[in-house]
Amino acid sequence: MNNRLKTFILENLQEHVINRKAMFIPLLFVSTFGLVGYAAIDKEAPTIDANKISVLYGTDLDKTMFSIEDNRDSLANLDVTIDDSSYDANQLGTYSVEVSATDMFSNTVTKNVEVEVIDKTAPVFTTSCDGYVIEVAVNGSADITEYVTATDNVDGDVSAFIETDETLDTSKLGTQMIEVSVSDNSGNTTTETYEFTITDTIAPTITLSDDTITVDYGSSFDYSDYVTIMDNYDKEVDVNVEGSVDTKSEETQTLTITATDSSANTSTATLTVDVEDLTAPAITLSKSKVSIYTGDSFSASKYLSSATDNKDGDLTDEVKISSNVKTSTKGTYTVTYSVSDAAGNTSSKTLTVVVTTKTSGIVATAKSKLGCAYKYGSTGPNTFDCSGFTQWVYAQNGKSIPRTSSAQKSGGTVISLSQLQPGDIVWRSGHVGIYVGNGLVIHSPHTGAVVSYTSVSGFTCGVRY
Repeated sequence: MNNRLKTFILENLQEHVINRKAMFIPLLFVSTFGLVGYAAIDKEAPTIDANKISVLYGTDLDKTMFSIEDNRDSLANLDVTIDDSSYDANQLGTYSVEVSATDMFSNTVTKNVEVEVIDKTAPVFTTSCDGYVIEVAVNGSADITEYVTATDNVDGDVSAFIETDETLDTSKLGTQMIEVSVSDNSGNTTTETYEFTITDTIAPTITLSDDTITVDYGSSFDYSDYVTIMDNYDKEVDVNVEGSVDTKSEETQTLTITATDSSANTSTATLTVDVEDLTAPAITLSKSKVSIYTGDSFSASKYLSSATDNKDGDLTDEVKISSNVKTSTKGTYTVTYSVSDAAGNTSSKTLTVVVTTKTSGIVATAKSKLGCAYKYGSTGPNTFDCSGFTQWVYAQNGKSIPRTSSAQKSGGTVISLSQLQPGDIVWRSGHVGIYVGNGLVIHSPHTGAVVSYTSVSGFTCGVRY
C-alpha cells in the first residue's frame, strides 16, 4: 500500500474512530476493506510515451513534457520524479534524463528519455540611435559594429559576425541604406535595414601657438605662422580675420579669427600680439680667425665690418672691443666685439688670433695631421693629396700658395736642400712635402698611405715662401 493511500486511511480513521466513536467502527472497516479491494484491482502502471523531446535553451524540465498517462489517475495526481542531475538547460546538447511516474496504487514506471536542448531564438540588434536612422560622423569609423551590435540568447555578443550588403562609406556626406544581418551558431538569423546618415557637426579646430605671442619690431607678420586651422572634413575652410598687426607699433594688438566649414560649423579664437624689440644688433667681422707672426702689428678694429640693429640702425661706432693680443708672445688670443641696442639687446662676436713664429706654426700644423689618410684631389681638413696637404698647412698659417706641386715650385723661391729651414716646402717631380728639421719631411705620399714622416734625401730641392 503506498503512502498516499495509507494517509487517506489514517485520515478516515481519525475522523470515524476518534471523533465519532465506536458506533461507526463497522462502517469504517467496510470502507477500509473496500479501498483495499479497490487497490488490489489496479495493477496497471502509468505510461511514459516520450522517447526523445526537444526543449528551448534555458527551459526547466517538468512532468508535462514527457507524455505521461495513467489508466485511472490524472497527471496532476501522479508522483513524477525527474532526475535532471546530468541536464544543463543553459548548454545546447542532448541529455539522458531518467523519469519515474507512480500512481496512487504504487504502480511505477521508469524510463530514460533523451532531452535535446535547442536554440530557436535569433540574435537581437541594438543601435547607437533609437530607430532605424543612424547618424554617423563624417570620416568616422566605417566599422558597422560601432553603430549596430548584436546579442544572442545563447552565444552572447555576436557583433563580430554581422554581415552587410555593402560597405559603410563615411568619407562623404549623404545617406546610405545598408542591410545588416547576423546568424547565431544554431543558424537563427536576423536581418534589418538601417539608414546611415553621414553628417558633419564638428566645427573647425583653431589652434594657437600661444594665447599671447610676442613678435619682433619691424618684422613681417602673418597670423598663419601662429595659427593652425584644421577641419575633420573640409580641406579648406572660410577664414575671417578681424583686426591687423603693425609691427612698428610697440603695443598690444588683437586679432579675432573665425573659421567656418562647408556645413556651417563655426569656431572662433582670439590671438593677442605684443610687438617688442627682440633682436640684438648684428655684428659682422671680416674674418673669424687670423694668424700673425711674432712682431707683426695688429689692429682689432681692422676686422670689424659693421654692427646694425633692426630698430636703431647703424651701431658700428658703438661697438666695444676687448683684446688681450700680445704680438710679442706666441699663443692663441681672443678679441671680443660687443654692442647693445636701446632695448638692451646685446650681441657679441669673437675673433681668434693665433700668434706664431714663422717656422714653428707651419711645423706644428703639419704634425697635427699625422695619420690622416691620403685621398687624391683632397685638400683637407682630414684627407689630403700631397700638394693639398702643403697648401692646407700653409693656409692655416696665413699663407696662400698654389694648388699643384709644380705650381708651388714656380710660385716660391727655389733653394738647395742644404739651405732648408723648418717650414720650407721640399719638392721632387710630382710630389711635395714640408721640411720639419733634422733631415725629416712630413708628407701625404700616395693612395693607401697616411700623412707621415719621410727622409729629405728623396727630394730634389726646397721652395721657400
